[in-house]
Amino acid sequence: MPEWSHEFIGTDRPYLDGEREMLLHLVEKLPYYDSSGNCFLFRDAEGHCIVWFSKRRVALEVGADIRARFTVKSHREYNGVRENIVKSFRIL
Repeated sequence: MPEWSHEFIGTDRPYLDGEREMLLHLVEKLPYYDSSGNCFLFRDAEGHCIVWFSKRRVALEVGADIRARFTVKSHREYNGVRENIVKSFRIL
């Protein structure tokens, strides 16, 4: 897997880019502070960081490769990594 990309996916107006479908690798799964859900950090083939916050129970283990469809909701930089925050995440 490549290092984290220094680019965002799409433009700075992410909703205009519509839905995307990608093969993703689960790098990290972090619980919410109150254990009501999880934050999933994925990496695509180009090294983009895809972040999905979910309160659903999802049986994914770190290291899993999945195909997913989602919409980029926003961009942010966190700890030096450019993150693509996503919504409407569906595992295919």
